[in-house]
Amino acid sequence: MDVVGFLVSWITLFSIYSILSISLNLEAGYTGISNFGKAAFYGIGAFFAAVISLSAFLMLNGLSYPLYSLETIISMGTLSKQNPILSILIFLFTVVLAFFVSGIAGYMVSYPTLRVGPAFLGITVLSFGELLRIFLRNFQPTGGTYGLAGIPHPFAFIQDPAVKDFMFMLVTLVILAIMYIFSEKFVNSPYGRIMKSIREDEIASLCLGKDVPKIKAQVLFIGSGMAGVAGALLAYYMGSINPDIFVPSLTFEVWAMVILGGLANNKGALLGAGIITFLNRASVILNFTFQNLPIDVNYIRWMIVGLLIVASLLFKPEGLIPEDPKSSFIWNFVEEKEPISLKKRMEETSKKVKFYIKKVFDWFAMGGG
Repeated sequence: MDVVGFLVSWITLFSIYSILSISLNLEAGYTGISNFGKAAFYGIGAFFAAVISLSAFLMLNGLSYPLYSLETIISMGTLSKQNPILSILIFLFTVVLAFFVSGIAGYMVSYPTLRVGPAFLGITVLSFGELLRIFLRNFQPTGGTYGLAGIPHPFAFIQDPAVKDFMFMLVTLVILAIMYIFSEKFVNSPYGRIMKSIREDEIASLCLGKDVPKIKAQVLFIGSGMAGVAGALLAYYMGSINPDIFVPSLTFEVWAMVILGGLANNKGALLGAGIITFLNRASVILNFTFQNLPIDVNYIRWMIVGLLIVASLLFKPEGLIPEDPKSSFIWNFVEEKEPISLKKRMEETSKKVKFYIKKVFDWFAMGGG
């Protein structure tokens, strides 16, 4: 077995799925939004990146093949190798745009339903995801059920496939680091505290004058945008996509990552993504190595994931890495980690008062000097 190849593949998928799990953690963990349509915005980012990159290469080279045609697939292999700078620029451009396109889609789909309760939002985005998948299966310009292939790799000019995959892995890690740092800064900002207040008590937040539907829609814009970035990375990594990749089970796989790792903790989202993607890659290798098994290893993987979720909910419902509330001097004074009795607190206060009174009398005894 190619251990290095396995690690590169696993780390690349880990980075992509970590972005997805962090995006869901922003919505569900920090704001209390049940988003069951994460696959939809993941798919929007993937198809957007595929369509724009293929169209850009064809247009800039004066070609007019259909995006799904064999001629396009063949020409992409040559054109992307001959234009390394263009390949990288188109990659960066589409990844950034995928954030905004998926984010706007998330905002538009969710905003009308946010005023009628979280249950309607979950049903709406889940239905939207399935409607989008069925539409793409029957939309010929994007290849229908076959999807799109020949998506130009940003490092196609590198001859060695192992080096090419390694470079792409580094890029995905850098993008993951950016998303992680942004998310950490975001949730620990004043806006992040509003998100947590909405999660804890939506009515109280409304009474304090917070525009809860608007804030939820903004969070869904950011979360959906991050999912779009992950989708764009997946499209470039795989080189081909089809609508049946973005099924509802993918959304629940991301939910498994967040539940297992720990809600409202981005480190937990990373840990959950690492565990689930490792099982994913390991099952692929085992399925290829042991082809005569009486049961498909992929089904065993889903059984293991299910057992992990059940075990987590039973024995560690807060996840492997639970939420770590930020502390401050004032908060520690109001609610200390080790409660001190009232009598002891008064004794300590009395000692401090006596100490400062003595200091004052000593100062007067020395003539105020």
